[in-house]
Amino acid sequence: MDLLIRSQKILLKKMKLDKVMLITGATSGIGKALAEHYYKKNYKLILVGGSKEKVDKLSKKFKKNTLLICADLTKPNDIKKIVSDSITKFKRIDILIANAGLYEPDKIISGNPDRWDRVISVNVTSVFRLVKLILPYMKKNKFGDIAITSSISGHQAIHWEPIYSASKHAIQSFAHGLRTQVSINNIRVISIAPGMVMTELWNLDPIKNKKYIESMIKNGNALDVKEVVSCFDFALSRSRGANIRDLVILPTNQKL
Repeated sequence: MDLLIRSQKILLKKMKLDKVMLITGATSGIGKALAEHYYKKNYKLILVGGSKEKVDKLSKKFKKNTLLICADLTKPNDIKKIVSDSITKFKRIDILIANAGLYEPDKIISGNPDRWDRVISVNVTSVFRLVKLILPYMKKNKFGDIAITSSISGHQAIHWEPIYSASKHAIQSFAHGLRTQVSINNIRVISIAPGMVMTELWNLDPIKNKKYIESMIKNGNALDVKEVVSCFDFALSRSRGANIRDLVILPTNQKL
């Protein structure tokens, strides 16, 4: 028993110094900012994006200890390959940041149900599938963090984006239920729910729309993506005895 405890302590110490993090939606916005932040901290990274062109661009910046994967999160086989390729390269996944998301501000009467299906598939179902595949490895190591990019839309219904809001309410419920199931295995489940963030999700180009973005942030009408990254960092850096279940961050002037 003493040998087992010592072995677990050695493993946990190694993980603390040498963590493996998988980030979906890593080619833009919050995901890209998270990737840049943890790359500087010398994490081993698995960066997943849906555009081959954007994934290829990442390869110029992320060179060491990084696995880049282009995948369609609406396809179960692509999700299986993400996990299998990650385990093949790094042998484990310590942290999953389920960040990929699609935004759909539609009126129900005029909306496109096929697009709604895609929103639910990426924002909700892909998280279910990824978590199910990764959990056995975390459970085996008795260590893991699952952090989900939610939204203020997951805490209250927003009338101009009912489908997106529904997807975020679903992922909030999933995170809460999952946490109670896996905490016994030293696995934490974290939900970060930002308000308006100036990213490509809103069809904003960070270069072309730079002045507008800076103005929105300065006036307290939108969040700098760095603020959201700091929330993830805060939650993930707590002691293992603390689980930040929900963290909501809003621009100062956002009413919802």
